[in-house]
Amino acid sequence: MIRKIEEKDIPVILNWCNWYIRNSTATFETEELTLDEFKQRVAFITEKYPWIILEEGGKPVGYAYYSDFNSRQAYACTVDLAIYLDPNACHLGYGKILMQEMIRIARKSRYKNIVSLVTTGNIASEKLHERFGFVKKATFEDIGYKHNQWLAVSYYYLQLESE
Repeated sequence: MIRKIEEKDIPVILNWCNWYIRNSTATFETEELTLDEFKQRVAFITEKYPWIILEEGGKPVGYAYYSDFNSRQAYACTVDLAIYLDPNACHLGYGKILMQEMIRIARKSRYKNIVSLVTTGNIASEKLHERFGFVKKATFEDIGYKHNQWLAVSYYYLQLESE
């Protein structure tokens, strides 16, 4: 089941977020977030954009949200996409379900473009984006430093057809 984020979800997905910060290069954040910081982030994003939760058996297994690609008004037709899964629920098809729903929401909301930043080497995320028609438009080498290594990121871009 897909639904909007609720207050009860915040501690659960904060644990996932902090797991990714500690153990992964999927996010370039390096400092774990507090519950208050994460609540503020959710509130800020959901003032303007959807943040959805995917549940399986009554328990969250993933989430996705849009945020500003760029805060300047001319970019209002373009959103930045983030999808994260429970670290114990990867490779089960949940990313595909969330991606389908976020593309549906973008079309319904009349966005023209979806952009997603993917750390190079995150094969699962790269393949997910490509499966849904995203095209890698740019790669920035050695743009971030985390876990004692220089990392590259690629911009994946999906232009939605006009209705």
